[in-house]
Amino acid sequence: MREIIVIGAGLSGLTVAYNLRKRGVFCKVLEAQDRIGGRIQTVFGKAGTPMEMGATWFGDVHVHLLKLLQELEIRYFKQKEEGIALFETMSFEPPHRYYIPPSESSSYRVQGGTSSLISALSKFVREENIKLKTQILEISQENDQLRLRDQNGSEYLCHHLVVAMPPKIFAHSIKVRPELPKEASEILQNVQTWMSGSVKFAVEYAVPFWRAKGFSGNVYSQSGLATEMYDHTDFEESKFALKGFLNGSASHFSLEERKTRVIQQLVHYYGSEAAEFLSYTDKIWDDKYIKSPQDGFLLPHQNNGHPIFNGSFMEGKLFLCGAEAAKNYGGYMDGAVRAANLTSEKLFSQVL
Repeated sequence: MREIIVIGAGLSGLTVAYNLRKRGVFCKVLEAQDRIGGRIQTVFGKAGTPMEMGATWFGDVHVHLLKLLQELEIRYFKQKEEGIALFETMSFEPPHRYYIPPSESSSYRVQGGTSSLISALSKFVREENIKLKTQILEISQENDQLRLRDQNGSEYLCHHLVVAMPPKIFAHSIKVRPELPKEASEILQNVQTWMSGSVKFAVEYAVPFWRAKGFSGNVYSQSGLATEMYDHTDFEESKFALKGFLNGSASHFSLEERKTRVIQQLVHYYGSEAAEFLSYTDKIWDDKYIKSPQDGFLLPHQNNGHPIFNGSFMEGKLFLCGAEAAKNYGGYMDGAVRAANLTSEKLFSQVL
């Protein structure tokens, strides 16, 4: 059997490994970080409330993700939206109120947290086949194999390699010998990485006081540090939180300053009960695994699903995968699964 290695233990990389395993093929998954999941990261508050710092919502159009959840027997539920929503244009004026009625179409969330999906995939792939804290720095071609070298000087040989990481990070952090074609290299450096620079937050509460007052938890602000906010109560409706996004300036404040500003904003909307929180958590998505030092302005989803991802490189030995490789819903969980499925089929048809 020809050796296959996957770089990246996010949703796309683990789905490739999962697809291979379903057909009786084990592969090795190398992950630079000290955790699996990539842009999926669920944290748990003081009361055990699952709070998403990464990928959260999906809908009926995301058929590839829904099929994977069904296969793994992972349940999901509708995001609560009904109730009074707030829209704030200026901090010194009361926010506008409007009512969100019940809706048949809705966003969904994974029961127990999105990391449940990652855990199920890793369990099927088997944890002994996933190696963390392994940052690949160099890929070189040697006859009919590829040689990978990590940050510690350790080397790995494979016949086929799947790179399931943000294309821009791949282009700037891994040296490839011989070099990829110039056109491919230039495109990879200009693929927008979804969530790069985003700041997500969650505030955990003992009771959903906003619901008791008829509020949906939806807030949209043009003046506060928190620009969007949603009800983040768990499926059982026994653990409660509000979750959302902070604006780009948030990264300039300390964690304590961000917490203070967000709580003040919530008190402004909902009254003094908002100050009685259990925990505050946030995540700035700007580390080296998602944001390149050479990051400049790119349009949202720019070059996601570019035709460059359809082929292979290094004489059919290297395949590019990941959420940004998907033509449809690039950057999202469904895109990650779609890209993984397509890459898996290439491996089955061309390799195995």
